[in-house]
Amino acid sequence: MKTKQIKNFKMNDEVYKLRTKVINLIREVKKQYRTLPRIEVRIGEARNHSVLGVARLKDNKIWITKRATDMSQDALRNVVFHEIVHAVTGFEHDEKCPLMKSTLDGYLLNKNECMKYLKKYINNHTSAAILSLQSIG
Repeated sequence: MKTKQIKNFKMNDEVYKLRTKVINLIREVKKQYRTLPRIEVRIGEARNHSVLGVARLKDNKIWITKRATDMSQDALRNVVFHEIVHAVTGFEHDEKCPLMKSTLDGYLLNKNECMKYLKKYINNHTSAAILSLQSIG
């Protein structure tokens, strides 16, 4: 699994830990959407310094940079949830939406806000097969 924007790291103990951070955030979404498809994750280094993550639209594959994994938990969640929307729904950027803007600048969404925006895109841009929303509070 490769992309032009990010050079994949070879798997080792350190990369495994970084990948686990990303997978744990995907699990937050899986708790809400039990039928969310499996999302393949790679960790790497951006070929363009401004890139934090990349997804293949509607192909359930995401790449997250080490730089993103070194950010705060909320910042990383913003990046991962953004890429999940791309990977699962195929939805492009929306500069009016704080989760789906093309850049991570300004206000960071917290966990609840990220989930609220992610649900909006999953519900509006995904086939019914994925929409087994498990209501939790």
